[in-house]
Amino acid sequence: MKKANKILLTIPSILGLSYMPTVWIPKEFHWLVPSMKAYYIQVGTLQALTILQLVILIRKLWSFKNLEKSKKSDWTWLLILFNSITSLIFIWKRVDEFEELNNKKEPNKT
Repeated sequence: MKKANKILLTIPSILGLSYMPTVWIPKEFHWLVPSMKAYYIQVGTLQALTILQLVILIRKLWSFKNLEKSKKSDWTWLLILFNSITSLIFIWKRVDEFEELNNKKEPNKT
């Protein structure tokens, strides 16, 4: 995966993690969320970006032909349940490992 794609796919997770304090201490972030309408727009946009990121990452995960199905399903559930943290680990570490594994096993098949 190209570095530009990794950076783009990282944006929803970083935004989601940085947006969490607005839920915990809303009075401190009144400048960021002046009204409920603005809050709903921000949260809706963030959720749409996160769902798009999730779809792209799961498609990428299941595109690896030489990866065990159990490992694919484990990572799928991890991405769905713990998206903010797991997606960063998957994007910056596991994709490269899975691509290497996929490329190493491919020549042995022929």
